[in-house]
Amino acid sequence: MKLAREVSADKLRGGFYSPAGLVRVCLERVSALVTGTDSLRVLEPSAGDGAFLRGIVAHPLRERVGDVVAVEILEREAAACRDGGAALGEDLHVHHGSFLDDHVGLAPSFDVVVGNPPFVRFQFVDADERRKAEAIATRLGVTLKGVSNLWIPILLKAVSCLRTGGVFAFILPAEFLTGISASTVRDWLLAHTTDLRIDLFPPNSFPAVLQEVVVLSGRRLDVSAGTASLTVFDHSGDRPAWSHRVRPGTPTWTNFLLTPAQADAYTGASRLAGCIGLGHAVRFRVATVTGANDFFSVDEATVERHELAPWARPLLPRIRNAPGLVFTREDHELIRSEGGKGRLLDFSATAPDPMGMPGPTGYLGLGERDLLHERYKCRIRTPWYRVPVVAPGELLLSKRSHLFPRVVLNTMSATTTDTIYQGRLTAAYARRGRAVAASFHNSLTILSAEIEGRSFGGGVLELVPSEVARLRIFVADELAEDLGRLDGISRSTDPDKDSLLVEETDRRLAKAVDGLDDSVIATLADARRTLLQRRLDRNRS
Repeated sequence: MKLAREVSADKLRGGFYSPAGLVRVCLERVSALVTGTDSLRVLEPSAGDGAFLRGIVAHPLRERVGDVVAVEILEREAAACRDGGAALGEDLHVHHGSFLDDHVGLAPSFDVVVGNPPFVRFQFVDADERRKAEAIATRLGVTLKGVSNLWIPILLKAVSCLRTGGVFAFILPAEFLTGISASTVRDWLLAHTTDLRIDLFPPNSFPAVLQEVVVLSGRRLDVSAGTASLTVFDHSGDRPAWSHRVRPGTPTWTNFLLTPAQADAYTGASRLAGCIGLGHAVRFRVATVTGANDFFSVDEATVERHELAPWARPLLPRIRNAPGLVFTREDHELIRSEGGKGRLLDFSATAPDPMGMPGPTGYLGLGERDLLHERYKCRIRTPWYRVPVVAPGELLLSKRSHLFPRVVLNTMSATTTDTIYQGRLTAAYARRGRAVAASFHNSLTILSAEIEGRSFGGGVLELVPSEVARLRIFVADELAEDLGRLDGISRSTDPDKDSLLVEETDRRLAKAVDGLDDSVIATLADARRTLLQRRLDRNRS
């Protein structure tokens, strides 16, 4: 998490200029949705430099537009809006101020709402603006969850300004589909809108946009229908359009990026006998939170120099330091011999007092010199260096991953920091750790990780424990005997070893599970690659 002083002014206000191509897609959607209405009242709640106003002037929709109300918080941009929309004449009304201000209490009288709300996390928003955002969300019956974002209250207020039957089209970050903070917004949209459509775009379509975006459009609804139809239009041209039925409470909308055939294969495989949520077999939890990993994770040279051996526990520093599906004593020795940080300092109350010995006292003094004791996680502990170390579990799972998350059997009983989850087998699956580790890396389970997890900048996949618990898995005891073979593939130097691991696990799992035939596996594999490629493309957008 970055501090405000570390972020550019444009990012602090969530600003990027809307590319003409995205504006055009929004206006085309509006034109298709608006029927039998002229003299349209249009609202643009975060007008920026006036890209949508210029777009309206140049678009055939102009002939049907009456009043246009644009709101912009920056004075210089408000002036640019007036210039860019000058051709609208007296029909244009530009308000300089925040759309979240109480006095901007626009009635639900607009026919059209369009825009590109600022993508800025609440950590970069001043307290007064956050208060207004939270008040608007509360008024509309929405609870802002997790690391919320300013686009959420602006979208909610803007759509609530539409008359019944009015239409909207917004440029939104792709995290709208997956983010925890956006989950209540997705449910709100299902209850208050209809004709929902998401437009997807190939990577690098808009070079000035530094993250993947979608266009969300729809129509204001009076009464909830309970479920809604969501259409996905893919502008890459490979798969033009498809639709899904969506129910409120759906954790993410990522699976709606799949074609109906792919989604059906996923649903069907998930319902086969023996398919469970991973949480039924393993309870994964956040591992040790030190507050200063670079200080509490140490190499052998540091242990020897400061005489820290009584407090040094075996540590797997990163999941990449476990080359196979089994983390062994030999793997740990290799980390130590190569100078890696293979030890975690545990100054627990049951250990000797480090302050009574010159070596550890000197090391802790180095931490205080660097003001580590003033960091939040450290200063709430007494003493600041007594880290609550989470006991090792039988299984390890990467919190963040590139191609896919990995489950590793922890035969070394290694500790980990919070980059790797520690897992304990449930009573019902006791002594079946080898089967879990061998069964995990298949197309169904990895596809479920793409659906349940979230991806932010850089295309990295992240899973929180509640999402991990929902991953779909077959724990096939037959595969426990294959763990050595699968571990060997994972450790190989073959550049395609990751794909080979999934293919081999798929092949062996298909033999062990009734109903998981080659055709189903092939469809699941194709769906997995589809979502993986879209996620990785975010790193190139």
